[in-house]
This record gives sequence, structure tokens and C-alpha cells, in this order.
Amino acid sequence: MSSIATVFFLERPVDNLDWVIYILVSTLLLVVVGRLLFSNNYEALINIERFQEINDNQALFGLIFQLSFAVLTGTILMDYLVSDYDYIFHTPALKVLAAAVLILIFFGIRSVLGTVAAYAFGISHDRNLNLKTTNYFRVYSVAILWIAVLLFYFTGITKPAILVVLTIFLILIRVFTYHYLFKNQPEKQSKIWYYNILYLCALEILPLLVLFKFLNLW
Repeated sequence: MSSIATVFFLERPVDNLDWVIYILVSTLLLVVVGRLLFSNNYEALINIERFQEINDNQALFGLIFQLSFAVLTGTILMDYLVSDYDYIFHTPALKVLAAAVLILIFFGIRSVLGTVAAYAFGISHDRNLNLKTTNYFRVYSVAILWIAVLLFYFTGITKPAILVVLTIFLILIRVFTYHYLFKNQPEKQSKIWYYNILYLCALEILPLLVLFKFLNLW
């Protein structure tokens, strides 16, 4: 596989990067599974209003793309992970797996805190709308991450530049996600900016603080 990669990506040595190709192929296969789940409705991915009308397999569809998101994020961050536990995670693939598990834990914490925050602030958010909107925009995040991983490991583009551009795109997608959610929530209170700021802090900032504290303790 290294020789195949060398034919197409000459700017950067690709020795010992077979694991990256395996991850790219594996995540692409997961996307194919998602494509099969939505075989009759895949065109809805270019129209969020159409996507909102689909009820079949939304939970499984979201799980597939959330897993792909976690694995691809772990892949692109692998070079920046600490080496303190290399005696356990002694291969890049194991490091990526560990990072993906942490990211999935972060998603779980964020989900719990979001539920608690909504209850504490008395905000009634439509869970079905949240799930479908998150699924819709997560597809685009995974596509961008997949391309970023490919460029990160197999081209001569500087890694910091790729990370900066990737971060900008992911932030923009997140902004579009929340803009759509806050705009289309059915309850009046859910559209009040004050409550949405509190809810956003609980959903985005608190989980990051918890994860940061956990990593420090680890």
C-alpha cells in the first residue's frame, strides 16, 4: 500500500503509513454503510429540509458518522498525542483508537450535560430535531475530516495550515448547526438568546473543561 500511495503522493515520504490508508478505507466503508441505510433518501443530504422528513435509521446513521468522526479526528491528532503511554498504545492504530474512545466519551458527557442544562434552564428542545440536524451536518464534518487526513499525511502541505483550515471549517459547520437548531426550535423559550447562550455553554464549554481536567489527571 505504501508503494501505491507513493505513486499518487510524491511530496512527502509515506513509509509506515499503511495504518492511515486502512483507517481511510475503513471509514469510507462506514460511509458506504450509511449510504445503504439511506439508499432511497441519500439525495436528502443536499437539502436539510428534506432530511428532516426522514425517520428511518436516523439513530444508526448518526452512530456510524459519529464513530467515523471520532476515528478521523483521532487520526489527524495522532502526531500530537503524548508519548507517556506508548508502552500500552505502542502502535499508531492503538493511539488512534484510544483518542477515538476519548472523543466518544466527550460526546457522551456533552449529551448528558446538554440534557441536564435543558432541564435546569427549563428549555424544551426537540430531541428529534436535534438528532436529525446533528446527523445532517456531521456528514459534512466527516467528509472534510476525511479529506484533511488524506492531505495531512500524504501531501507536502504544511500540517499546521491543514489544521487551521480544518478547524475553521469545523467551527463554521458547528455554527450552522446551532443556527439551524435555535432558529427551528418549536418552543418560544428555546429561541430566547439568553437561554441559548446558557445552553450552549453547558453543551460546548463544560464538556471541554471536564475533558481537559480528565486529561490533566491522567
